[in-house]
Amino acid sequence: MLGPMTKLFHDAIYDPDRPLDSHWEASAGPMVEGCDPVDGDLTCDVAIIGGGFTGLSAALHLARDDQLSVRVIEAVAPGWGASGRNGGHCCFGGAGLDPTEIEEAFGEEVARANINTQREAIDLVEDLAVSNKLDIDIQGRGELCVAHSARAMEELRGETAMWKRLGGFDCEMISADAFRERAFDAPNVSGGMVFPFGFGVHPLKYARELARLAQRHGATIHGNSPVTGWKREGGRHRLITAGGSVTADKVLIATNGFTRDELHPAVDGCLLPVISEIVATRPLTDEELARHKYQVEMPLYDKRSMFAYFRVLPNKRLHIGGAGGMTGTPASKERWRSFLTKRAHTIFPEWKDAEIEYCWRGFVCLTRDHLTHLGEVPDDPGVFYSLAYHGNGVAMATWSGRAIAGVISGRHNRAIPATMTQPLKPFPLPALRKLRIYRRYGGRMMRTMLGMD
Repeated sequence: MLGPMTKLFHDAIYDPDRPLDSHWEASAGPMVEGCDPVDGDLTCDVAIIGGGFTGLSAALHLARDDQLSVRVIEAVAPGWGASGRNGGHCCFGGAGLDPTEIEEAFGEEVARANINTQREAIDLVEDLAVSNKLDIDIQGRGELCVAHSARAMEELRGETAMWKRLGGFDCEMISADAFRERAFDAPNVSGGMVFPFGFGVHPLKYARELARLAQRHGATIHGNSPVTGWKREGGRHRLITAGGSVTADKVLIATNGFTRDELHPAVDGCLLPVISEIVATRPLTDEELARHKYQVEMPLYDKRSMFAYFRVLPNKRLHIGGAGGMTGTPASKERWRSFLTKRAHTIFPEWKDAEIEYCWRGFVCLTRDHLTHLGEVPDDPGVFYSLAYHGNGVAMATWSGRAIAGVISGRHNRAIPATMTQPLKPFPLPALRKLRIYRRYGGRMMRTMLGMD
């Protein structure tokens, strides 16, 4: 049996019985049917631990493209974790390094390959949605970065040059006047940058639709089945749950920010979950939207310290997300709810009367080297992992699920950038890894919350 769960945060953030208070959950429609818990001793070719974007994408491609028998073993329900809680920005990202940092560490060719992979990841989500008629509320085209100072505008000009040099595409710089005409009118906006790729989705709808699609192609999903033990038996892997077990030739670890250190030695101390929190207002009226001349459809993010990601949804609710604190306590959630509410009022002062109706939290999953990792455990054949998208998992987790499916089946017909195939290594002094959040973000968090930025 697995040992006691290592918890870096308060019990509240791991408790499946605690209401999430998520707008996504309230608006996602019916749960996925046919996700019965593991009951008895079952077998399959591939067992996948984790029912988020990674695990569901891998299950779909293994079942559909390789005709393998697949069982997804999910602790709660498809999309319950970070996949169904995030901001729903299907966008570039995955690594916690920018392309120039990747270029410096791995060379120009790898940096270009990584950018191409990010484009492929966005295209994959759209192709899955369109070709299979998935109901995921696609919204807008591209992403808009908001600058609040001349310095931020200068940084964006540098970014446009970087994307042109390494990615071969143009981003559009827009002036403050053009921004007010094309996006919204608000105080302290110096302009922005339109990034040409990406769109918004309803992430929990997407997770559930991906689960249903995987089921239609033969994959089995077991909900309410946390893995409590893992044994090697005759060259196969036996995963134990409260209701029985699943024995498989191969196992994929796809639990990301909710990964237990005790699950397998390959992931012990290797992942750092960081809390992100989102608030959602009541639906705004047309008159309120007009006060800020709000007309942009694409997702947005800003260049301020402790940046926020936000958008007005088709149902006219403002969503805004950002940091979520260091502890995961209920009291911390309320403090960051207050901070995000103030951030919303700073950006959109004319919407101060729009009450916050929802507030929820999830995990961003980081690694020691700030890279996404996927591959096979070197000293434990048949065990695979795909983990760590650094806050940009909608597209990259979907792509990585497909990529690791090809590795598992032996099909492996897509190039995987060298950034993603590096060995997964533990943090130095894993028990103290949360201190890295303080070291990297702590000062900025405090200055921002105290209004010093």
